[in-house]
Amino acid sequence: MVKPERLTYIGLRDVDDGEKKILKDLGIKAFSMHHVDKYGIGKVVEMALDAVNPNRDRPIHLSFDVDALDPSVAPSTGTPVRGGLSFREGHYICEHLCETGLLVAADIVEVNPALEDEESAFRTVQVACSLARCCLGESLL
Repeated sequence: MVKPERLTYIGLRDVDDGEKKILKDLGIKAFSMHHVDKYGIGKVVEMALDAVNPNRDRPIHLSFDVDALDPSVAPSTGTPVRGGLSFREGHYICEHLCETGLLVAADIVEVNPALEDEESAFRTVQVACSLARCCLGESLL
């Protein structure tokens, strides 16, 4: 079982009071979109790694909820909230974690093609597949 202090969230928005309490009570480090806007995605990823793996000596599991992305990027998800991560910011997270050499597992979740029209569903699936490929070492360039 993963200890809560070894978890971190990036790109949070629309967090209710109960969720905020859980994050605080369990000591889970969380970075909102405000942090991404203020510091940039590169710095936020480094701060997240510093919080959960300061010595960079432990394996990393990435669970990427596509609802962290802005709905303009990935509309076919259960909780689409405007103001999310951009296409590039999402890919940066996956690329950077892969580059650490510590990424041993990843899952891309919250893709739900049944919620949108065919074009939106296809776009969301394409983004999820692209994120998975980045986790495996594929670069956008």
